[in-house]
Amino acid sequence: MNIKLSQFIGERCITAEQGQKLLDEIQPRLLAGEIVTIDLAGVKTLLSLFLNNAVGPLFRHFNLQQLYRLLKFENPSDSQRLTLDLVLKNAESYHRNPAIKKAVDDTLAKILEEME
Repeated sequence: MNIKLSQFIGERCITAEQGQKLLDEIQPRLLAGEIVTIDLAGVKTLLSLFLNNAVGPLFRHFNLQQLYRLLKFENPSDSQRLTLDLVLKNAESYHRNPAIKKAVDDTLAKILEEME
């Protein structure tokens, strides 16, 4: 499967909802063992918030090596490649390491509690 992200989402991939839309499209195919290629040509803004929701949850089913085999990104800019690499590594740590997940969840809960 090939997805031209600028057509599927737009040139600004910035929200959690947009990330969820992409996840909903690619996750069933990845779970079926299909290779998914996402073309970033024409994407001007690619935020980690979008990527955290688009690819982060995939670590519930895959490890990093499996995702590198099944999920391909074409035509990323240098900054997009850095963002992708960072999000993938952080998401893997969060979903695969219970101590890190607990620390992040506890910190976020405390921040939200202090905001009330």
